[in-house]
Amino acid sequence: MLLPDPGPDDETYLTAAQAARVFGVAASTFTGWVRKGYVAAVPGSSGRLYRLPDVACAEKKARDAAIRTSGTTKRVRRHHEAA
Repeated sequence: MLLPDPGPDDETYLTAAQAARVFGVAASTFTGWVRKGYVAAVPGSSGRLYRLPDVACAEKKARDAAIRTSGTTKRVRRHHEAA
């Protein structure tokens, strides 16, 4: 999926659905990241937009938490990491 063009402030903003697709997770997984406080919507966006760097940090937090919980990286590799 191509990323949307940056906004006037040169930031790239994603909807929850776009963020889930870009990071190769289910929409419910992304919603879980929001619920757990790993990522927050941009203030003033009515809870609908997320900054790309914030979503990347959330993905790392979720991955790190999964590794701590399971003790292995075997089941926490994301689709976009496969090479």
